[in-house]
Amino acid sequence: MPGRDVDLVVIGAGLSGCPFAAALRNKGWSGTIQILEAGRGPGGRSATRRRRDDPLWRLDHGTPTLSFQSEPSGPLRELMTSLEQRGVVRVDHDPVVGLNHHGAVVEPPDHPLLRGPRWRGIPTMATVVETLLSDGTNSVDACFGERIQTLSRVDERWVFPGGIRASGLVLSGTLLAHPRSLAMLGWRNVPLREAVPEGHDPVLDQALAWIAGLNASVRWNLMVEFAGMASDPLPRQIWLTPRAQQQFAVERIVLQRQPQGRLGLVIHGLDDGALITPETQPELMNVQEQRLLSLLPELLRPWPSLQRRVSSARSLGVMRWGAAQPLDEGMPKALQWCRQARVGFCGDWIAGSGFGMAEGALQSGLDLAELIAS
Repeated sequence: MPGRDVDLVVIGAGLSGCPFAAALRNKGWSGTIQILEAGRGPGGRSATRRRRDDPLWRLDHGTPTLSFQSEPSGPLRELMTSLEQRGVVRVDHDPVVGLNHHGAVVEPPDHPLLRGPRWRGIPTMATVVETLLSDGTNSVDACFGERIQTLSRVDERWVFPGGIRASGLVLSGTLLAHPRSLAMLGWRNVPLREAVPEGHDPVLDQALAWIAGLNASVRWNLMVEFAGMASDPLPRQIWLTPRAQQQFAVERIVLQRQPQGRLGLVIHGLDDGALITPETQPELMNVQEQRLLSLLPELLRPWPSLQRRVSSARSLGVMRWGAAQPLDEGMPKALQWCRQARVGFCGDWIAGSGFGMAEGALQSGLDLAELIAS
């Protein structure tokens, strides 16, 4: 990637960074935009797992749907209507069941991700973000496999690998702005705070103080391949009740049919609070993989033909998803764009009702685009 100057760098090509870039372009903002994404492609927590050894395999290993608290309105409704009309999403009516601590099928729990309308990406969740990214392709470049772990600012410009220099910076996640980065990245200070000293931008100081009050949440998502489809009628999602979640440390199981009569399964494991550092993460991922695999026979007991296939199922590894939990009142809109430091924020942690709420991710991207373009 050659060295060059751009107007804005967006870190994260997920469900807030990509619609933000597209909305900013649609508002007539003519500056240059560079997106830097750690993953192999766009998606973030709406990413889809692909396999080099099997081009037909597609498994949504993060969020399985776009979830909303209520029917979207205004620009958000226009965005969802556009995606529907282009065949990128459809309303999700796929079966959802609950599973209690006795291993019995019950009504799904009352959870924010299940209360309001939901949409599913067609054919996969990654299609949604890929489409949003393509909507802003005019003067928007994306670089994948670029994990940003430090922030540097020289002469009022942000400096990134490959010689990229930017006038402005947008973070679609909180890692580089949240105190949890001290363990995750081995920093002595929060990266964004290290790059912009306190007092330089009072609005940024307020934003960082607000972000520091967020609680972090972690999921360990185990991906599994079943060679044959079960004969039992299968739900799309199996949500554990609160008591069952405490007992098994699992939030839910998501099933996704694959070509050639196969089945993909993702078990969303809850975190036990162990300190995650670059040194401890590999072992923690191994521990979580073995723990979640060992739970599958018990959790799948209501579906006998699927349970019998567990012994021959193939683990495709664990993905660790980390996110900040949004506060009930949400981030004040005035803090989303810090004009003096030229730092912006978007993501599902801005507002919403919990981990993975697409409504907060999409709306925050649209709001930030409006603030910058105005």
